[in-house]
Amino acid sequence: MPRIIALHGSARDETDLVEFSAKIAPHLDVIAPRGDFPEGDGYTFFRRRSDRSVPGPEVCALAEKWLIDNAQNLPPLDEEIVLAGYSSGAIFAEALIAVRPERFAAAILLRPEPLADEFTFPGMAGKPILILAGRHDERRQANDAPGLATQLRAAEARVSLHVLDTGHGWAPHDEDARLVRAWLAQEGIG
Repeated sequence: MPRIIALHGSARDETDLVEFSAKIAPHLDVIAPRGDFPEGDGYTFFRRRSDRSVPGPEVCALAEKWLIDNAQNLPPLDEEIVLAGYSSGAIFAEALIAVRPERFAAAILLRPEPLADEFTFPGMAGKPILILAGRHDERRQANDAPGLATQLRAAEARVSLHVLDTGHGWAPHDEDARLVRAWLAQEGIG
């Protein structure tokens, strides 16, 4: 049975996506790590540059190191892992699938942005990836989610992109959870 690795956003902690994970897949085990870097009242998985841009190569190097450092806490190689990341956690999830695409069965990227404008993912033919963006997201550019979807499709991932009528936070009426549940069922995950 698949497990979910739930990656929180900046200035949050490992408890942040526990309730969301229970809503989307209550029958699946959840691994909820804490980011390594203190930020605000919480933690983050990587630090942005001073201009708030994402240091793509550094994030990928951190993802590789994270996989090595946490190898004993991750499921065995023969178990399916679904990444679920929110905001900067989604960016870190992108880096994880970029450095080890074979390690993850699928990814759920909530309010992501690309690792870089011209980022190239390795081949991941048929890997299901769900992107949920906010139409009014004050922390993202309008082309972030579509640009990321294009990058992933160029790597032959099977991408589902939804732009919700919300900002950076959760959409009203539990729309995020509803869409993720439907996508998991459609993909036969869990």
